[in-house]
Amino acid sequence: MESFTCKRCNTEARDGAQCSVCHGRFDFPCSGITESGYRKLGDRKSTWKCPSCKGTASPSVVHGKPGSAKSPVLTDIDNIALDIKRLATQMSALPALMSSIKAIQTDIADLRSVKTDMADLKLLKPELEAVKVSILQQRFQQLESSLHDFDQRSRMNNIEIKGVPVSSTEKLFEIVAKIGRHIGCPIPKEQINYIARIPIRNDKHSKNILLSVQNRYIKEDFVAASKKYSITPTDLGIQGDTRIFINDHLTRQNKMLLTKAKSLARERGFAYVWVKGCKIFVRKSPTSHALNIISEADLRKIA
Repeated sequence: MESFTCKRCNTEARDGAQCSVCHGRFDFPCSGITESGYRKLGDRKSTWKCPSCKGTASPSVVHGKPGSAKSPVLTDIDNIALDIKRLATQMSALPALMSSIKAIQTDIADLRSVKTDMADLKLLKPELEAVKVSILQQRFQQLESSLHDFDQRSRMNNIEIKGVPVSSTEKLFEIVAKIGRHIGCPIPKEQINYIARIPIRNDKHSKNILLSVQNRYIKEDFVAASKKYSITPTDLGIQGDTRIFINDHLTRQNKMLLTKAKSLARERGFAYVWVKGCKIFVRKSPTSHALNIISEADLRKIA
């Protein structure tokens, strides 16, 4: 399948959806529709619209005095409607997941029923039993992959801040505000959904800061701006000599995949490994193509 550049995240992808209005091509994480959902559209693919074109509504016009003209603006109701549409798009994967779970439950019940009847079990050919087990394993793997993708999508607006010393008197909103001023990319308090300390695996004494903002673009700008600076606690008026890192909030599985990609990239002479939009990329040189690492199978691309 011919690769293309996603219109939203501007990265190379192997498969995705094409908008019938703006004719842009999007990878599935940016399209707002799952791969299975898009396949099920059939002939309706020709009328599919990307979130931007689908969410476009006729803005209400604010009228002033006669003779005066003001630019159209979206009302609060329009903004709420757009947010609901985006949420509905993100939740579109749930029916497919529930259907897969029910199918697996049915297969498990059938398998248990067969095993309880020893007479029938003796008549069952080993080849058929092996095929059934193989199908069940494939369905579990597909479900596990779908659940992981949904988990990562739910973190698209999250920022993970590592290296800020824990204090009993700390104020997390102030810490984020100081970081924003230091990197020249402040986040208004009203744009923050929640902020909290989260435990680190295998480290009982340290906790990262998890920050959730209202949209992924605020998150991406904040993370990108932080990469231009080497931030330490003293830059924030806090005692400590550790370095502070600001990253996308990856799942544990993707964090392990990122570690493996970095290690292999060093061995094979790849100059760049980075994360954007919760997706892992590698590039051998400034002029080579960026490679998207989605699973361990993709690590073979690093050669």
